[in-house]
Amino acid sequence: MPISAPYLPGKQLAGRSVRLKTAAWAMLLFGFACAIRIPCAQAEEPAESADRAALVRVHLPLVGNADVALQSLLQRSCDRLIASARIRKDDRRPLLVLQLDPPLVQEGEGSQGQFERSLALARFLCSRQMAGVKTVAFVPSSIRGHSTLLPLACEEIIMAPEALLGEAGVEETAEGTIRQTVVAAYREIAEERRTMPVALAVGMIDAAAEVLQVETEDGVDFVLRSDFERFAEGRELIAEKVLVPVGTMGQYSGREGREFGFVKYLASDLASVARVLEVPVQSLKENDALADQWRPVLIDVRGEITPRLVSQVETLLGTTLEQRDANWIGIRIDSAGGDLASCLQLASSIARIDPNSVRTVAYVPSEAIGGAALVALACDQLVMHPTARLAYGESVAQLRPAEFDATLGTLRLSLAPQTDRSWSLMAAMVDPRIQIMEFRNIASGETRLMSDAEAAKRDDQANWQLVQAVQQDDAPLNLAGQRAEELGISWQTVESYDRLKQLYGLNEDPTPLKPNLALEFIEALASPEFAVLLLMVGFAGIYFEIRTPGVGVGAFVGSLGLLLYFWSQYLNGTAGWLEVILFFTGLCFILLEIFVIPGFGIFGLGGAALVIASVVLASLTFIRPQSESDMEQLARSVGTVALAGVGVMALAFISRRYLPQAPLFRHMVLAPPAPEERAELDNRETLADFSKLLGAQGIAATNLRPAGKAEINHQLLDVIAEGEPLERGEPLVVVEARGNRVIVRRVGPA
Repeated sequence: MPISAPYLPGKQLAGRSVRLKTAAWAMLLFGFACAIRIPCAQAEEPAESADRAALVRVHLPLVGNADVALQSLLQRSCDRLIASARIRKDDRRPLLVLQLDPPLVQEGEGSQGQFERSLALARFLCSRQMAGVKTVAFVPSSIRGHSTLLPLACEEIIMAPEALLGEAGVEETAEGTIRQTVVAAYREIAEERRTMPVALAVGMIDAAAEVLQVETEDGVDFVLRSDFERFAEGRELIAEKVLVPVGTMGQYSGREGREFGFVKYLASDLASVARVLEVPVQSLKENDALADQWRPVLIDVRGEITPRLVSQVETLLGTTLEQRDANWIGIRIDSAGGDLASCLQLASSIARIDPNSVRTVAYVPSEAIGGAALVALACDQLVMHPTARLAYGESVAQLRPAEFDATLGTLRLSLAPQTDRSWSLMAAMVDPRIQIMEFRNIASGETRLMSDAEAAKRDDQANWQLVQAVQQDDAPLNLAGQRAEELGISWQTVESYDRLKQLYGLNEDPTPLKPNLALEFIEALASPEFAVLLLMVGFAGIYFEIRTPGVGVGAFVGSLGLLLYFWSQYLNGTAGWLEVILFFTGLCFILLEIFVIPGFGIFGLGGAALVIASVVLASLTFIRPQSESDMEQLARSVGTVALAGVGVMALAFISRRYLPQAPLFRHMVLAPPAPEERAELDNRETLADFSKLLGAQGIAATNLRPAGKAEINHQLLDVIAEGEPLERGEPLVVVEARGNRVIVRRVGPA
């Protein structure tokens, strides 16, 4: 049967097709909307979980007022975490991670001072103020001494597998017997927190205690030998083992701590810590929670780094730290280096600042080359512009081999251990032969930048695997800011100075520290030109005082000149009490030679040598020259003294020839006798015969020590006392008279 209405089905199909297309578009739009929302939710989730954790780095040992500063930082971090949890309506306790970083070189105060500060911070961690957060101690490296109190005071401990924790009384042992108050403090913290068994905690501090590992039907316990009998009552003992013998102090590795139950997780870096705590690794970046209370200052290091610039910066730093005016010190570096010894000196001064109390931040907007790069790497944090350069400096190529080797030794043994940097990374800034590689520890996952030589000298060298070379084609190190951040050398990169302030929450510009008029005046006095002038004034004053009777203008002017010289050199950081003592000792010897003990000149020559040595040492920064720059500095100092000596001799010649005839100085300077008078005096002294005075008595007109004047037969004569010296006014008798030489002795028994 033919179809009479062929288009009807087509109309129905067309309508159905339209509906299907509409439904398809609706489903597509719905799927697209879901695709948009899902990533948004995923993006928000890490931000929420990131607020669950915070990191505070604790640099050990605690010195100065570090415990007070850390308590303030911990309290603010705790408050922020709790406030964030309330906003998210999260019932879980936030995590506060304390990364405990021991120094490679132990410095600081004595063990007692460290104990008191560590105990104060440990008690704060156990207090109700920190109850709102869960405290987690992260121990990436071995900790000894009283710093071990801090992980005991946390609720959980995370350790690197090979890190050691213990020997808490190692410093006390060197001083004598551990005091029971110290042992009681460890017991107190262990009982309060219960993170580590009390017996293990006491075994770390008290070498007289014996710790037993005892297995019973209830499990494994740790017991002190003194408590063993009480513990064993009513229990069936299965096994007993001496864990810490008498005479030793307990020290436990991360793996042992995990086995004993006081280490919660094993991790070697923050990425592993974040993974086991189930928080984003971004949340464990160092949090500048001090931002609300930063007291910032800024120091500019621009151009060539010279001894004068270093002296200025060190003076400014010392004044700021002594007055405690700042806890954030920014050092803006734009320099191609300079004198390498000065750069090392400045870098060491910055590295010694306690990071628990003061944050040092290097900001490199353009470049930090060679020695300037060492200064930047010595700061706690390095912030760079994305295009700024951190590179090797060619100026150090002028160093002699001995000076170069001494510099590398200083970096390896002194500067690098005070920072978080590897010594080879610092050395690459001054040695183009050092090639920096990125290594990864296959056991812990930690990454580190170092050279092949440094990796080969590590105790765990077998665990370090080469990842990539930082430099290309054996070229000297040259890193842009972005690349430095990727490698972990730079903490952050910022586009501008304003962005740097935002990074640290600085609402106002940091106070710039610049030399004031007093500092510039001191530097002017310490300059070689003024030093020559001051020495000339000082020595000339002494000379004129000797030639003029009594204490007058010469003594005052000379004393003022020498006082200004030593004072300026002292404030400039090159002179100390040694130089002052040497100078005045030498001056006393010279005066003894002139007025009291005339002889063969031993006191005079020795005194002159001491005076010259003191003046030379007062302008030197070293005791024994070790480099070419030291030799140049020594030559400048000796030249300064020589010029001053020539100037004094010229003044002496002028004074003897012209000053006696000058109206102003005629009555102040003793003129030499006329030629006729001098000839008559010589004739009198030649014809003088005092033999007739033998046995005559008189009195001492001056102190005879041993030479002086005496009145004998109404004559004032030059005499010499025999035996012991005589005081003025004492009776005397002539015992020998040969020509014009008169020897006297005290009248009566000696």
